[in-house]
Amino acid sequence: MIGRRSDEDDEEYLGEEADDAFEDEDDGVEEWIDPAEEMEAVADDIFEECEDDVACIAARLDGLDPDLRWELLGSNLLNARQVFYYIFRFEPDDLARERLELEPALATRSGVLLEHRDLFELVFFVRDRRGFIGVSDGEALLARFEGPEAYDEARAYVDENA
Repeated sequence: MIGRRSDEDDEEYLGEEADDAFEDEDDGVEEWIDPAEEMEAVADDIFEECEDDVACIAARLDGLDPDLRWELLGSNLLNARQVFYYIFRFEPDDLARERLELEPALATRSGVLLEHRDLFELVFFVRDRRGFIGVSDGEALLARFEGPEAYDEARAYVDENA
């Protein structure tokens, strides 16, 4: 057959060089570390120290390299409640907190429902390493708020426009 080679052809073609290529040699190169394993190890260390204390988790995240921190904040290793607290430094009401706990941090990219108010929805989302509270009518984003007062500003917006 044209274009097909047998295993025997491969052995003849590669010869002894193939055996040498796969031998373990100490060539002075450090072992490659899987970034996902490193993130998991860092998350495990944080949870071992902090358990479910979001203030402690936020403090530990503050001490990380920014790139690693934001990788964790956008991963499935944390939940959306921990990301919310990290960004806004307060706990929302019980229902919103429960909703955030049930979603992985990864969900904050598309938005996590915090609450329904009248005909509006308040949604927490993260873009470009910044956290927002959005007000939606269920179909489109009507307004978004950023900063420490974002949650209160979003609620005020809903009250004014209901």
